[in-house]
Amino acid sequence: MLEEKNLKPCIHCSKPIASDATFCSYCGKGQNKTEDDLKPCMHCSKLIASDATFCSYCGKEQKEPEKTLPSQLRLFILNLLCPGAGDWHLGNKIRGTIIFLVVIFSLVAYCLDVIPIVQKAFNDALLHNKMKALNNLNKDLSGNGWMYLFTISYIFSIIDSFFLRLNKKKLLDEQKNDTSN
Repeated sequence: MLEEKNLKPCIHCSKPIASDATFCSYCGKGQNKTEDDLKPCMHCSKLIASDATFCSYCGKEQKEPEKTLPSQLRLFILNLLCPGAGDWHLGNKIRGTIIFLVVIFSLVAYCLDVIPIVQKAFNDALLHNKMKALNNLNKDLSGNGWMYLFTISYIFSIIDSFFLRLNKKKLLDEQKNDTSN
C-alpha cells in the first residue's frame, strides 16, 4: 500500500513519509539507518527502529512477553528425575550443575564403597551362614557417609528450587508493581 503511493514508513514513528525523505515530517528524526538504531521485529523479524512500539511492516506491538515461572510441581518432578534441574530451569545453571555434580559424585562414591562390602557379604553367604552374612551386610552399610551426602544433596536440590522459585516470583511481582506505578 505504501509502495503504491511512493511512501515508506518512518523508521522511528512508523508514519508514512516520502520514499526519498531523509527526515520524518512527523517526528523530525533522520531516516539514516545504523545498526544501533535498529532491531528485528519480534514477529516478522524485519529491521525496525530500536525504540519502535509497533512494527512498521507487520503492525504488531513490540512488547516483551510476560515472564512466567514454572510450577512448583514441575520443578519437583524435574528435581526427582535429575537433581539440580529445577535450579537449571529457573536460570541458575551453575548452581544447578554444582548440585547435580555433588549428587552424582556422592552416589558414585557410595557405590564404590559398597561394592567390596557386598562382594564380601556374597562370598560369606556362599561359604557360611546366609542370615549371618545378611546381618553383617546391614551393619556394614548402615554408617556410610556417602549415602548421607547423597540423600541430603538430593533433598537440598528440591528445597533449593522451591525457595529460588519463591524468590524469583517475589522479584517479578516487584518489577510488575514498579512498572505499573
